[in-house]
Amino acid sequence: MFRLTLFLTLTLFFFNSRISAQAYKRYVDSSRGFSLDIPTYWAIKYSKEQGGVICVPITKAEKSIFKDCFEGIVFRMDFFNFGLDSTLAEQGYVKVGATWYTSDRVNDSVRTENIKGRSWKGIYHNNVCGISCGDNGFHAAGGECQFLYFSNGRTTVCIDTNGRGFDDGVLKRIISSFNFTKK
Repeated sequence: MFRLTLFLTLTLFFFNSRISAQAYKRYVDSSRGFSLDIPTYWAIKYSKEQGGVICVPITKAEKSIFKDCFEGIVFRMDFFNFGLDSTLAEQGYVKVGATWYTSDRVNDSVRTENIKGRSWKGIYHNNVCGISCGDNGFHAAGGECQFLYFSNGRTTVCIDTNGRGFDDGVLKRIISSFNFTKK
């Protein structure tokens, strides 16, 4: 019985490890010098209509999740040619001590969390943001916009969701995998 339990436990461990390893793909932006992991069912591309770089779902199931209320967009990416503090100040954030604050639709004092990786430092926060659903005309300040800023001191990359926050596992993977390849 012990051997069967051990076999099943090891089989499930390796099966789950393989699935999670295959659930992400590496996105590399060689012109800006960074990379990160995203789920295999998303793609990052330039959108003339959106005027910048966006992430969109590519499977039927994911497309239906992001279709109406989220304009078919998982997140947007913005790029700044200066460090984190200058970028945040330009974007309207206010620094108190070592902590940055911003505002959203319901709160004038949204606290950010400091995050860091091997080649960068940054911030993360959630905001209440507006969403508009095309099918039923629903519009409200009920979306969850997440903001991630990554900076190597000269370049800052901002990722912001479009009204639907990341699942916890996806959020952790994006943060832990983000890497600047150029100094």
